[in-house]
Amino acid sequence: MKEFFERIWNSLSTWFIEGRGWATILGAVLTVVLGYILVRIIIAIVRRIINRTRLKGLAGNFIVTIVKILLFFIYIIAVMKVLGIDTSSMVAILAASSLAVTLALQTTLSNFASGMILVGNHPFKEGDFIEAAGVSGTVENISLFSTRIKTVDNKQITIPNSSVASGNIINYSTEPKRRVDLVVPVAYGTDTDKVKKVVTDILEAHPLILHDEGYTVRIAAFGASSIDFTCRAWVNNADYWTVFFDLNEQIKARFETENIEIPYTKIDVNIKNDGGETKSGKGE
Repeated sequence: MKEFFERIWNSLSTWFIEGRGWATILGAVLTVVLGYILVRIIIAIVRRIINRTRLKGLAGNFIVTIVKILLFFIYIIAVMKVLGIDTSSMVAILAASSLAVTLALQTTLSNFASGMILVGNHPFKEGDFIEAAGVSGTVENISLFSTRIKTVDNKQITIPNSSVASGNIINYSTEPKRRVDLVVPVAYGTDTDKVKKVVTDILEAHPLILHDEGYTVRIAAFGASSIDFTCRAWVNNADYWTVFFDLNEQIKARFETENIEIPYTKIDVNIKNDGGETKSGKGE
């Protein structure tokens, strides 16, 4: 038994002194200590960056967890490398696992990346009225994977961030003012100066219109059965829909009072019977 322990001691002594085992142990200790400190510093920096953005709560914890897992694997591989343990198989397994997970979570990762882009670019914020991915409404929540929008008819729609980021985003809440654009058709033969005066009077009388910004009432196009006027006026963003509906209702009421015809599609039908008589009729 004594000889057994002596052989072990001699082997350890030889490895420690002649085989520079002390350097391996010192390198491992330094790697463990410095690696631990470095990991803590990186995680603290990531948390600080998250706290400065809107990625808080569940989304922020998710990112921190992913960073911790990645740093943990790198940390273990570095320690094993210093101890002289072959890590090539472990790296291969890690790479294969990462590829499998990436393929399985391709859609999720796409939404994650899109969420990071949305948070970084700030095209909109919670409370903004936007139009994105074919949906318009008020943004209620922006998470890491999806955006929740509340439509004007009180529906909640959750859109994947990849769909939001890949298309056009129209933000109606960015600017304090917004322009109301209307197309006002009138029949051919109508006094155009009279139309301009009637519509201008309506604009001047509306209390929510920003009169200092000016407004436009001009002929925009000649349609198949109508002369189309463009009516433009500036309002505060919050008053857009009120003014939009008010102008439509008031213009129709004034046109009826002023005998200004709003044209509609008419069809003349001529029917010829066997006796050669022709009957005429009109359809709408």
